Amino acid sequence: MDPTRVVEALSNTLLAEKQGNGTKILDEMHKIIGFVPTLLKIILEESIDVGVRQAAALYFKNNISEWWKPDESDESGELRFCIHEQDKQAIRSSIVAALVSAPIPFQTHLQVALSKIIKHDFPTRFEEFPEQVKQFLESNDRHHLRGALRCLYAFVEVYTYKKNDERANTVSTMQVFFPILYSTLSSLIVEESEDSYVLQTLIIKIFFSFINYHFPLDAMNKQLFTHWIDMFCTILGDFKVTHSDTSSSTWKRQKWALKILNRVFTRYGSPGSVIKLYQPFADWYLKAFSGQIISVLLNICEAYRQKSFVSKPVLSQTLDYFSSALANSFSWKLLRPHFSLLVREVIFPLMSYTEEDAELWQEDPVEYIRAEAGDWGSVSSPASAASTLLSEACVKRRGVLNNIMPFCIHILSSESSPIEKDAVLHMYIAIAEILLKKAAYKSQLESFLVGHVLPTLHAPEGYRRARAYRLLEKLSEAKFNDQNIFAQVVDEVRKAACFDSELPVRAFAALCLSELVRCQETAHQFVAPHLRELLISLLELLRQTEFDDLNSVIEILIHTFEKEIVPIASEVMQTLSDTFHQLVIKSEYELNRELIELEDTEDLFEYRSIVATSVLDNMESILQVGEDNENLVAQLEPIVVHLIQSIFNHKLSVFFDEALTFIFSLTTNKISPLLWQLFDQLYPVFKKDACECFSEMMPCLHNYITVDREAFLANTSRIEQITAMCLEVFSMDDQERLQMHAAKLLEVILLDYRGQVNQYVPKYVELALTRLTRPLVSSELRTLCMQVVIAGLLYSPMDMLHMMIEHPWPGTEVNILSEFLKRWIEDADCFLGLHDRRLCVLGLCLIISLPVDKRTDAIVTLSEKYIPSLLLLFSGLKKAYATKASNQNEDDSNEEESETEEDLEGKALGSDEDEVDEESVRYLEMLEATVSFFIYSMYLFLFHYRFTLIEKKACELLSSRLFISG
Repeated sequence: MDPTRVVEALSNTLLAEKQGNGTKILDEMHKIIGFVPTLLKIILEESIDVGVRQAAALYFKNNISEWWKPDESDESGELRFCIHEQDKQAIRSSIVAALVSAPIPFQTHLQVALSKIIKHDFPTRFEEFPEQVKQFLESNDRHHLRGALRCLYAFVEVYTYKKNDERANTVSTMQVFFPILYSTLSSLIVEESEDSYVLQTLIIKIFFSFINYHFPLDAMNKQLFTHWIDMFCTILGDFKVTHSDTSSSTWKRQKWALKILNRVFTRYGSPGSVIKLYQPFADWYLKAFSGQIISVLLNICEAYRQKSFVSKPVLSQTLDYFSSALANSFSWKLLRPHFSLLVREVIFPLMSYTEEDAELWQEDPVEYIRAEAGDWGSVSSPASAASTLLSEACVKRRGVLNNIMPFCIHILSSESSPIEKDAVLHMYIAIAEILLKKAAYKSQLESFLVGHVLPTLHAPEGYRRARAYRLLEKLSEAKFNDQNIFAQVVDEVRKAACFDSELPVRAFAALCLSELVRCQETAHQFVAPHLRELLISLLELLRQTEFDDLNSVIEILIHTFEKEIVPIASEVMQTLSDTFHQLVIKSEYELNRELIELEDTEDLFEYRSIVATSVLDNMESILQVGEDNENLVAQLEPIVVHLIQSIFNHKLSVFFDEALTFIFSLTTNKISPLLWQLFDQLYPVFKKDACECFSEMMPCLHNYITVDREAFLANTSRIEQITAMCLEVFSMDDQERLQMHAAKLLEVILLDYRGQVNQYVPKYVELALTRLTRPLVSSELRTLCMQVVIAGLLYSPMDMLHMMIEHPWPGTEVNILSEFLKRWIEDADCFLGLHDRRLCVLGLCLIISLPVDKRTDAIVTLSEKYIPSLLLLFSGLKKAYATKASNQNEDDSNEEESETEEDLEGKALGSDEDEVDEESVRYLEMLEATVSFFIYSMYLFLFHYRFTLIEKKACELLSSRLFISG
């Protein structure tokens, strides 16, 4: 391999005008022996331009990632390319040294490549890896040490998710490395340099990755493990260097040390909450280290109390550890003497409104709403960790709630600052659920709300009003003895949701209102008169904030006020549609105009898609409210159709499922000309992404076929499009679920359009038979294909029998009819459910009812099998009807008690077995048409083939059942 040519091709990839040619040359060379090792050499060659070396590192990583895995066939059966073993050996022998020596920017690419190699080759082909790393790990060269640590990190990352029994080679390797790592960390910890902190962090991350999901206890003895815990505690107690930059290496090493302590405690060291394997370790760990660790963590809290800077991740994880420690009496006894001080001096300040909160409120109120609500993309913060600790302590430890309440009441009742009073309300939010369950406090909630919360609804500070509404939301189940006060509360909340000048206040007032409506039925009368104004305001707020929780508020209002919403449904539906368009079109505009950073695009679009989907769900809810009101549906239909057309026209595939759900809802009872226009858009949607959308499209297509048969046949392109879809689905590989849907559509057409689609019958039957000749995994698809053939026989018996007799079954000399009948009889027990068994019975009745001169050898050969198969099917039908009746009775018994007796009786009548639905009527009509001739033919069979007495009795029994069914 000529390195010069490779360097030249890599150089060309950096130039826009030569990039295509350079890439083409590299693609042509990548299969040549020596190519990948040459890339590795180029990476390390200092005389070559750094951009070319960077490109070489990227190509090296990509080649290893894609082509290192051993050969295996792709879907076409061709063998995939694999890096030659000669090159693999060269790379294995040099990759560690290369990563260790490479400049830091290149090490990331090489680390990814090394992970791939370790995953597939260690230990069988790469047993020298530990020794290669060890020699550099013990080096005095800091650059080499950093590279060696990255190699070891890649190693443990590969086995992070493996179970203990799959990590045997890892454990034996790490038994060698843990003492070395500990010794290295011990020497580094005395240094106060950025370089030392980076190396310490790498070692700690290796330890964390190793114990994250599985901790092989034999990886180190108790003495060494104790040394490690001591070391982590030493790191956490080091506040000599006080960087205020959270991203600094100083705080990163403390964050990772704390992650280890939290992980070991919660997953392996907390007796009673660990698996049996770790129970002895947990008993030892709790008593051996709880005092030491809690003492160190209390010192962190003391540093915060003394106004020293403590990074947010470190403070959050400190409080998280305390939350976990509440579960064990041993650790709680150590923490309890300090808990009151923790509440006053740590938890209380952390739950206060900060300058950072105020800045966010002013500069980005929408982001403030999401952060406060714990919405999209939020991470654990010290405030949320403090809230969790307070809540868990009040729940799990007796006396904590009683001890903190005097402090809270004192702050609220004294001349404390607005920020302090707000912090107490924040604390009440954390313990609201407990207050509602404790009788002693629940009875006092009304006076508490009147005295301290309701006045705050009028506070001049917006953040205090928002907090008060959040607390009122959490206490929405509180009982109000004075209904005048409650009416005032609901009115205040409604007005704030509609008219407050601050977006966060409006958003949290809206959430509060929905909970009051949900929990307090008496609130309905105060909200109903203002429903239109409220919904329009909420939708406007949704457009301003894109806060998805508002969709839940709207949903609750829609379902709560179903009758009241009917007069304004059209207006609300149009506003929802406009809101959807704004969310989606806004994302497209910003993306096209590059108004948002590229890395933010995906997250933002995903969030807006979630919000937009919830908007569509609310539109569906309004449709459900009006489904029995034909006039209302007629008003809503143009709005929804326009929305669906926009989704299809803009190719917004992420919303196709919702669009198809709309079509299904609108076509269930009646199909208007406007909805037939939508039908013509379904085929292009199917062509774009059949695998993704056909399952969701199936219910719509079924409605179009069955609801208005005359209109369906009025335009031949409609059945042509259905046929084309089914043909394409049946031609797919590994799509049996989709093929089941397609088979069902074909069957429905054959059964529902007898005498009207003659030209399609042979094509449908051929399609089903062809699929039966190919391998099948699902028995359900097999029976569905058979049902298509049976439906074809029922549609045109003589034509289908002639066709099936004239043509052989593929790969045999047997005609199609013989093979199909054989399979049909063999699979009689696979026809499940009412419809499938009915169809199978009809088909077999048809075969038996054929005139004697039409019975071919294929039919006669299986004559002894027809009646047992029919008896089997009738037995199954009897059980299916019994199950249906049982389920119906169960459903009736589960109806709400508020229903009247007349309503229940009406429903019982509607499900009586003597009354059949349209499908049952068609079935019985078809059965009646064949039953008389079937009985006559059956006795001819008995006479002609001299059935046994048992078979005659079975026949009589069967005929009596048929007459009863008829």
